[in-house]
Amino acid sequence: MENAVADWGSIIRGAGEIFQGINDSAIINNWLRMDDSGAYDSIVAQVRSSSTDDVDRLDAALLTLASNQFDSSARRRLVKFYAMFKMAELLRYEQFRGFPS
Repeated sequence: MENAVADWGSIIRGAGEIFQGINDSAIINNWLRMDDSGAYDSIVAQVRSSSTDDVDRLDAALLTLASNQFDSSARRRLVKFYAMFKMAELLRYEQFRGFPS
């Protein structure tokens, strides 16, 4: 019988990705609980204060959630939030950075 050795680096990275995904969902759901004005302010603050990697990850999460939302009212709000997110990103980086792949 061979000794099984856990690749703890991979395990920790995988757990970190799960927690980041949960955090992204929590941020977006928090925006959905706000009125539009409060959500827009929060989106701009989030984009301004996050690392580039975090902005990229949240960009992908927001686009995915908006694309897969079945409730039409929530989907419309998420699309508006995504537009605001991209505008805040444009202002921060002074260029359009494209869409997540």
